[in-house]
Amino acid sequence: MADVSLINRLLDVIEHDIVPRTAESVAHGNKLFGAAILRKDDRSLVLAETNNETENPLWHGEVHCLKRFYEMPQAERVDTKDAIFLATHEPCSLCLSAITWTGFDNFYYLFSHEDSRDSFAIPHDLKILKEVFTLDPGGYNAENAYWKSFSIRRLVRSLPEAERRRLETR
Repeated sequence: MADVSLINRLLDVIEHDIVPRTAESVAHGNKLFGAAILRKDDRSLVLAETNNETENPLWHGEVHCLKRFYEMPQAERVDTKDAIFLATHEPCSLCLSAITWTGFDNFYYLFSHEDSRDSFAIPHDLKILKEVFTLDPGGYNAENAYWKSFSIRRLVRSLPEAERRRLETR
């Protein structure tokens, strides 16, 4: 069964740490993608960041978060194997590669590629996966030798009804 306290913590970080940064960034012309890094042991926040593609088209939410993470003094950074990577949206191929190259063994996301396309009118992730890698939606290997990915929404759907309903209203 899914860890309810972890799901609550991830949703708290999205709501209180990522979304405020993202709202400000969107006001400056960036997209609404954000990310955060938390310590596995106590789930404390290491860093939250957001998309900054108006500065550099490579600064997707996840990549910009990783950039800022590696700009931190090494003594303040947690080893990526001891960290949770959180993204507001399912990472695109660029961000999947960045998460892999930086050594995270996990990531969690709230909105799927299909959500990005259908609810946010941002179809690029699915188009790139199809055109470059000939992958249909959901076609990449979500659990592999490098990392395991988790859809927060799927985790919530796996919970008992009362807990599921409470989390779905957040």
